[in-house]
Amino acid sequence: MSSLMLVIILSGSLGAAEAPPPQDSASPSAVRGSSSVQPAQTGLGWLTDLQQAEAQAKSERKSILLFFHGSDWCPPCVEMQREVFASPHFAEFARKGLVLVDVDFPANLKQDKALRQANLALKEKFNLSKESAEGFPTIVVLDDEGHTVFQETGYAAGSSAEVLAKLQRHAGTGASASRSSAFRDLSVEEFAQMAADKHNVILDVRTPGEFNAGHIAAAINLDVNASDFPQKAAALDKSMVFLVHCASGVRSVRACEQLSRLDFPKLYNLPGGFKAWVKAGKPVEK
Repeated sequence: MSSLMLVIILSGSLGAAEAPPPQDSASPSAVRGSSSVQPAQTGLGWLTDLQQAEAQAKSERKSILLFFHGSDWCPPCVEMQREVFASPHFAEFARKGLVLVDVDFPANLKQDKALRQANLALKEKFNLSKESAEGFPTIVVLDDEGHTVFQETGYAAGSSAEVLAKLQRHAGTGASASRSSAFRDLSVEEFAQMAADKHNVILDVRTPGEFNAGHIAAAINLDVNASDFPQKAAALDKSMVFLVHCASGVRSVRACEQLSRLDFPKLYNLPGGFKAWVKAGKPVEK
C-alpha cells in the first residue's frame, strides 16, 4: 500500500514539473530564465487587447503604450524589457499616465491562435516590417483617443534613460486635450476636400526620396527630420491653412507639434498619412 502511495506522489510531482507555466498578464511575456523580467518586479498590468486598452485609456485619460517584441528569440527586446519596463522609474510613470499593451511574437512559446492573428493585424496597422524577424522591438504611443503620437523601432542596451525621456515627452494624462488645441486630425475625405482648395498648403514632411517616389498634387516637401526644418518652417506664411502628412501619421504629428510651437494657428493632420491616401484611391503624382 505504501509503495502504491509513493508511485502516486512521484507521478503527481513529475506531472507538475512538466506542465507549462501559466501566461501572466502582469508583464510582457519575457524569455523565461535568469534573464527574464518577473511580474513581481514592477507589478504593472499589461493587456493584450487594444480595444480594451483604448476604452480604459479614454475613461482614465491616459496614453497607450504598445510593446512589439519577440519574447523568446529577440535579445534587444529582452534588454528593453529588463532595462526600461522593469525599472522603478518607468513603473512610477506608467501607473500615472499609461495603459500598457503587450504585443508578443514568440517563436517557440505556445500562443493562442486568435491572439497571434490579432497581433499580426496590429503589426500591419502600425506599418511594421512584414518580415517575421524584423521590426522588433518597437514601441508605439497612442493618445487617449487612439491617435499615434510616437513610434520607434530598435533598442540599444544602456539607453533606458533616453527611452524614458521620449515616453515622458509624448505620453501622459489627457494627451488628446493638449493636442486638440494645437491641430486637428482629418479623415482622408476631409483632407482631400481641403486639399482641393488651392489657398490651402499641403505640407509633405517625408524625406525627399519618399516625396519624389509619389506625392499629392501641389504638395510642398519639408523633411521634418532634417536639421533645417525649423528654419524653413518658420519662413512659411503663418496666415495660411496647412494640411500636414507623412507616410503613416507619426512624423506629421511631430511636425504639427513643431509648427504649433512656432505659432502656426491653422494646422490639420492626416493620421494615416500618404499610405491612407493611396489606399483610399486618391490621385498621386511623381
